Amino acid sequence: MSAFGALAGEAVRDASRRRIVAMVVAMSLLSLFFIDGCTSCASGTININGEERSLGDVAGATGGALYGFLGLWIVLLAGVLAADHLRQSLEDGSADLSLARPISRDAFALSRLVGSLAVALGTGAVLLGATAFLLGERSALPLGPAFVSALGVFAGAVTLGAFGMAFSLWLPRLAAILAVAAGLGIVVLANTLTFFREESANDLLGWIDRLGPPLATAIWLPLDKWIPQAQFDGDPVAVGVRAVIWAAVAVGLLLLSFRRLELGR
Repeated sequence: MSAFGALAGEAVRDASRRRIVAMVVAMSLLSLFFIDGCTSCASGTININGEERSLGDVAGATGGALYGFLGLWIVLLAGVLAADHLRQSLEDGSADLSLARPISRDAFALSRLVGSLAVALGTGAVLLGATAFLLGERSALPLGPAFVSALGVFAGAVTLGAFGMAFSLWLPRLAAILAVAAGLGIVVLANTLTFFREESANDLLGWIDRLGPPLATAIWLPLDKWIPQAQFDGDPVAVGVRAVIWAAVAVGLLLLSFRRLELGR
């Protein structure tokens, strides 16, 4: 356990030193200013079809959209960071040095995954935490749905991060990152279309929504408590179980792929 802790700590330091992290920090700071501006408008009024409405009446919808999109950004960030983190250690030779010691491949791969997730989820904790706090203070939205949605973000980050890291063992760096972004986009599209369909579709996107990882559904479904006029269909428990199963499948695929990888090439 101490060896894994040391590996994980080293992986976190490696991830935090990457140039993309500086860009992520800058974008996060800008996002906080944007979030502060958006949530401060809850006391204003707007005109809808000639009727003056308080922005507080639509605070749940706007807050849910803001929180949901931030959650998906964190999931994407986890996938992009992980898609390069293990591959980088293979290319610079640090993986060979670490595995020359009595360290298993599983422990090394998991430590690199933890390192990339720590950066992404640390950023997510700041963004989502600040957003939930401001929405609770200014729009009187309950914090419970935000917490459950954050669990969906965590499961999605683990899933996409592990898949991205596994893809990086088979594909070139840019191709792995594109596969992560494309995969997230397809799943989000499938999950989103379900909210606007009266019945479950039997096309490809319908099957992806029902059987694939609920990357967007697990984030958005808990937030329906903020939008009473638009209740989403779906069993939160079933969605949560499917999110955990897909996270386990993704981690298992990563470990299996790394075990079968020929090192020293």
